[in-house]
Amino acid sequence: MKTLIIGQGLAGTILAFKLLQKGYSITVIDDNNQQKASLKAGGMVNPIVFRRMTKSWLIDGLYPDFLQTTHELEKFLGHQFFYPTPIQRILGAGEELFWTRKYTENGLEKYIDPRISHTPISPYIESPYGYGTVHNGGWYDIQSLVSSFRQYLETNGLLIHKNIDISKDLKTDSNEVRFNNQTYQKVILCQGSFSSNQQPFNQIKYKHTKGEILTINSPVFNHKEIITKNLFILPIHNQKYKVGSTYAWEYTDTNITNEAKNEIIKKLKKIGRFPYSIINQEAGIRPTTHDRRPVIGFLKNQPNIGILNGLGSKGLLLAPWSANQLIQKMENNNFQIHPEVDVERYYKGK
Repeated sequence: MKTLIIGQGLAGTILAFKLLQKGYSITVIDDNNQQKASLKAGGMVNPIVFRRMTKSWLIDGLYPDFLQTTHELEKFLGHQFFYPTPIQRILGAGEELFWTRKYTENGLEKYIDPRISHTPISPYIESPYGYGTVHNGGWYDIQSLVSSFRQYLETNGLLIHKNIDISKDLKTDSNEVRFNNQTYQKVILCQGSFSSNQQPFNQIKYKHTKGEILTINSPVFNHKEIITKNLFILPIHNQKYKVGSTYAWEYTDTNITNEAKNEIIKKLKKIGRFPYSIINQEAGIRPTTHDRRPVIGFLKNQPNIGILNGLGSKGLLLAPWSANQLIQKMENNNFQIHPEVDVERYYKGK
């Protein structure tokens, strides 16, 4: 099945890779827009929702698929992208009992240590009430994944550099889609926040969030684990750390702001006691839907055009499973996409 994928962020990369594995003929269109969220993301992999101390949605099924896909990508491209790293969650007053109770109530045995440590995390980090540890977390170098896969696509003549207008550049009928004098059986839109209000999926309710992060360097702080407490301190390489992130609702620009920088610095000052310099500040728009679930599938009246979008802040864990849902629908029209992510949830009764 000849397939055209529009957008090569995280979603487009994972989908393209999985289709290639299955022997599909693919072409990817991407204008290499540096504002795509994948190129600005911190890359933290966290199986837990800290606010409620619950497992992330469907995590028991998502995580094995995430690991397998990551292993296959690393082997395919010859690079390491995922760095498994414990997450140390600094607790506040009275949170120790909450942590240990939710360990049992919410079935978190696979993901967290029930014991609270009162040994200082670091001489440079304040943790007066102790900290809990999350397993199966880590840092994912999304930027290297996207750029490495892009290089593969370019080398093999599978990438078209173009800013496409869906309504003008694609010609559709009941059996195929035509673009650039080529015909395709399926076209999949993976354009992140840039898909908003775009035909034919203009009924999707997006609620994008703007996030900003800092990259810092410290000559003395040399911590190997991820630290979280109202922000994350995420070690990458050579005593560099990503720190953030902010949340601003319904922003459409990706301009960095002093307000976000100061917010991050203020939060860091509450727990960190180490000198650092700011190397970089970045901003991106998370592709999030109104119900914080991905949007996957094909419209009944336009079955040749599909969508894989809205992966949000848990996109790394969701992307492989979401791509598999879409592929199964491509291969078997009777396959039922999970109702919480099916694009048809926006078109019922229409």
